[in-house]
Amino acid sequence: STTLIALIGALTVTGLALVQLPDGRLHVTFLDVGQGDAILIETPAGKTALNNGDPTPSALFSALGEALPFWTRRIDLVVNTHPDLDHLGGLVPLVTRYQVGQVLVSGFESRAPEFAQWQVNLTTAKAQVVRAQVGAQIDLGDGVWLDVLAPGAQLVSDTTADSNNNSVVLRLRYGRFAVLLPGDIEAVMEEDLQRQGAWLQAAILKVPHHGAQTSSTVDWLQAVHPQLAVIQVGKDNSFGHPKPDILTRYRDLGIPVLRTDLSGAVEVSSDGRQFWVVSAR
Repeated sequence: STTLIALIGALTVTGLALVQLPDGRLHVTFLDVGQGDAILIETPAGKTALNNGDPTPSALFSALGEALPFWTRRIDLVVNTHPDLDHLGGLVPLVTRYQVGQVLVSGFESRAPEFAQWQVNLTTAKAQVVRAQVGAQIDLGDGVWLDVLAPGAQLVSDTTADSNNNSVVLRLRYGRFAVLLPGDIEAVMEEDLQRQGAWLQAAILKVPHHGAQTSSTVDWLQAVHPQLAVIQVGKDNSFGHPKPDILTRYRDLGIPVLRTDLSGAVEVSSDGRQFWVVSAR
């Protein structure tokens, strides 16, 4: 009957909602958005943070639609590690589509028209914009913290890629569990962070710069000592990321690697002690 069908429909929607309600764990989802970064953080009580947005807004909105409860229209914290379009593109319209609490930026600027539009949209959205600086600690609640490891008060210059090397580097921690999110930093900054004595150890590493040859030095990987590395990368991308030499390096060091081009979205959840990993395929 129509009533029965309506009831089944209601139960289906309710079941979906229950699945998407906070479950007392920290969730970190490396979204499958092609050749770009977008990492969704959900705290045990359901607060949200989004680290970067890929170059294609439609891909970002689609991935967020799958990862977040359908009624969610607020993201508590948005982080843009640096203004390259594979990290910023999707965020430009996002701040007008979602209610955003705070925006964390590197302070490095771009001449791209998309960056100018980003500035306009941030003003329109009345978002609280904060320049990331080493030593800052962001309290996401429930014992979940984001520690800012870079950039410093003075942005670096005269490197092979200043935009990449001024990336916001974050260490997400919850109890004994940690995730290192280094943006697109290259070897020069990996070495600099070690020289500064930054606490890099993390169970999960977002592979810097999509597995480019410029990053993932052996000393850095040994300092981070991850149990899993995740590469956010587009299928058959024109850059040839991840580079075969880099994949070999991770394998030689005994670090398992998951790639979004092969596995789809990768979701890691943790109770602060153990962690669990699920991939879309």
